[in-house]
Amino acid sequence: MTRPSFSDGQTTHLTVGTISPGIVLRCGPETAIGQAIDRMREANCSSIIVTRDHLPVGIWTEKDCLSLPADCEATLNEPISKWMSAPVHSISVHATPEAAIIRMRERHVRHLVTVDEENRLAGIISQSDLIRQQGSWRKLGDGDVGAAIRRTTIFVDGDIAMSELRARMHDAKCDCAIVYDPSVATDPVAMLDHTGIITERDILRNLANGDHATPAIKVASRPLRVISARASLNNARDTMLAEHIRHLAVIDEAGNVIGVLSFADLLEFIEQDYFAHLRSVMEGRDIELSAARRSLFLADKIIETSPDGIMVCAADGTIELVNPAFTRVTGYTASDVIGKNPNILQSGRQSREFYTAMWRDIARQGKWEGEIWNRRKSGEIYPEWLSIIAIRDADGQISQYASIFTDISERKKNREDILRLAHIDELTGYPNRRRFLELLAHGIGESRRKGTRLTILLLDIDNFQRVNNTLGHGDGDDVLVEVARRLHRRLDQGGVLARVGADEYAILLSGGTSADDDAALADDLLRALNQPHRTRKGQEIYISASIGIASFPHDANDTANLLRNAEIAMMHSKEQGRNRFSRYNRASHSRGDADLALESALRQALDRDEFHLVYQPQFEARTGNLHGVEALLRWNHPQRGAISPSVFVPVAEEMGVIGELGRWVLRHACRQAVAWREKGLHNITMAVNVSVQQFYGTIDLAEQIRTILVEKGMAADRLEIEITESLFMQNIEEMRANLQRIRDLGVKIALDDFGTGFSSLSYLRKLPFDTIKMDRSFVSDINQGREGSALAITILNMAQNLRKKCVAEGVETNAQLTLLRDAGCDYIQGYLMGKPMSADDIFDLSQQRTAEAS
Repeated sequence: MTRPSFSDGQTTHLTVGTISPGIVLRCGPETAIGQAIDRMREANCSSIIVTRDHLPVGIWTEKDCLSLPADCEATLNEPISKWMSAPVHSISVHATPEAAIIRMRERHVRHLVTVDEENRLAGIISQSDLIRQQGSWRKLGDGDVGAAIRRTTIFVDGDIAMSELRARMHDAKCDCAIVYDPSVATDPVAMLDHTGIITERDILRNLANGDHATPAIKVASRPLRVISARASLNNARDTMLAEHIRHLAVIDEAGNVIGVLSFADLLEFIEQDYFAHLRSVMEGRDIELSAARRSLFLADKIIETSPDGIMVCAADGTIELVNPAFTRVTGYTASDVIGKNPNILQSGRQSREFYTAMWRDIARQGKWEGEIWNRRKSGEIYPEWLSIIAIRDADGQISQYASIFTDISERKKNREDILRLAHIDELTGYPNRRRFLELLAHGIGESRRKGTRLTILLLDIDNFQRVNNTLGHGDGDDVLVEVARRLHRRLDQGGVLARVGADEYAILLSGGTSADDDAALADDLLRALNQPHRTRKGQEIYISASIGIASFPHDANDTANLLRNAEIAMMHSKEQGRNRFSRYNRASHSRGDADLALESALRQALDRDEFHLVYQPQFEARTGNLHGVEALLRWNHPQRGAISPSVFVPVAEEMGVIGELGRWVLRHACRQAVAWREKGLHNITMAVNVSVQQFYGTIDLAEQIRTILVEKGMAADRLEIEITESLFMQNIEEMRANLQRIRDLGVKIALDDFGTGFSSLSYLRKLPFDTIKMDRSFVSDINQGREGSALAITILNMAQNLRKKCVAEGVETNAQLTLLRDAGCDYIQGYLMGKPMSADDIFDLSQQRTAEAS
């Protein structure tokens, strides 16, 4: 039986130590960031190692420059230890480049410190170093450049300040940006000559120069170095190395920039070497049979004990030898296959052209390596990683073929599981945020190439925290799954649904849908969610959502801004009352900055007397007499004008100043009630809304109310506080005690927005309420006929049976008024009877009603 031959020659293996430079930039922890940046710029280096006692304790890279604040003058004087990345990720100088690639991917870094046997700093290796040396140890894949470009690239106008661009790149997690000259026409050819690129290296140089307000177009490298999307990756790599650059702009056939290819993208295409330990023994074009026979004992042991399957074939292709691992993987014994052709293992998945190309490579290069599907003796098809080496005799003629293979079924399954978990939301089974961003980036690229429209809908469930707090996370998860199902049933084949947050979903619509189509879908989605959902315990709850819509290219031309603008539109829907959709409006694009300005203005508004109260009247349903008013807070900003409470109240709660604002409302409302009484307007109930934070502040709310009543001289039974169900979601007993202390003062308590939450109806019996305020959504449903009025009548009957008063909010038509009055509603509030008005108008209204009654 012919045995395979093995080379006894030596092969030089590439290691991290041979790639890593011997001299690296270092500094101490106390070094100022600005000094470190200057040293990096002078050395044209992408990183500096922070050391203490000759041991690496941190690293500062060009990427870290993006995290500096926009106004960073003071920051540049701070010690680098405050801002550096730590701990430092390291690797032995003896490790292989493949191991360095794996560790970089696992740790999500682009630099590794190399250390010797005593863990002392030896050097540093970057992705760029691996790419530069890649040609000596691994060939890149043959994929087109278009398949490898990064999934997120930001495009900006050239007049953006470098400080702002630095923040944009940091938020988008990009290491470069395409910069357009705003003065140039939109012709692609003309634009390319005036389009530039900003990289992390440019950011570092700009920080060193200190002119952070410089427009990006003045810093950008121009003209762009570009490559066609159809070019090969090897060509791209050669271009980068020849021109000493790390980024190439990728253009389509029309000359439009569609993305950026970087060294990091090239590194993704370098495959792992599964057989280096055996190839060092078996490879070599001039293997001599005599040398192999002298090493026969060693060869036998290697073959017998190898964990990988080994098969040796004669030059005519007949199988001569197999090892035990071959039998373990394929199920065939040596007697089953020796003397036969390896095609008995073929699965049928690969075409004739595949095998023709494989043997052509072996004939030309003496070897072939790749993934292939074969068939076990049982008939099962499995994937393996196969390496075939042609062995030549002393005359240079092929005498044998040695193939080494590894069953990668489990590895492939694990990889697929990892990919699935990385891209699929485990609860709903739909794509997660990461996968949605990938699909969105791809969709924008396609739309940019085709000149079509793309839309995303961002949907957030309204008040979802109430579900978890009241029903528990089990029912909460059921709601999230049901929402996903309802949304998916409303999409056609062109729409993609993803769960991108705890209670947030996103929908991607491509293929050129119109604005009317988007609106129709959003309306349909809201109607689907409004249908009741039955919990595990048989309880019915009602769900609503707020939707924001943004389109490419009208609202944004990149992934990050499109998502941001959709979120702004969604928040606008919430501010407008929820259960609705809104399109992105460019006028609100500076929401983040506006919120910061709003917080600053809120802190000064009370001192500047910018707040005032208006009062919406409440009437007795049966007689039409004025019963009371609800005090409503208004803010008249000196520059921005009137600001809605739906905008500033949530900000005040987040800032923690809602308690002070609430006390201001109580004092002024009580003072006004006393002023009306002194003018002859008696028996008017003053209703005031109270925030949950007022109950859990440092000062007891009941004591606050008692002090204000005494201070203003107001009768306690003329004050009514309005609360929502969210107040008693956390601790029903604690809230019952708090409310009872207020009730003991003689103050009335009303439950606001009744029917929109998820609380148990038994709360109405346990808590000391006087009044139920029927939410305006039930009042508006009265116009929908018998079914629409059923819930309103049910709420009224329940209030009567519990001996509670009922106020109907949002009454706008005579039909609504008539039905509510006939059904026994106590009080009416809404635009039909009276809009919010000033204190003087309330007094005039009372005088008018008194005159009409007499």
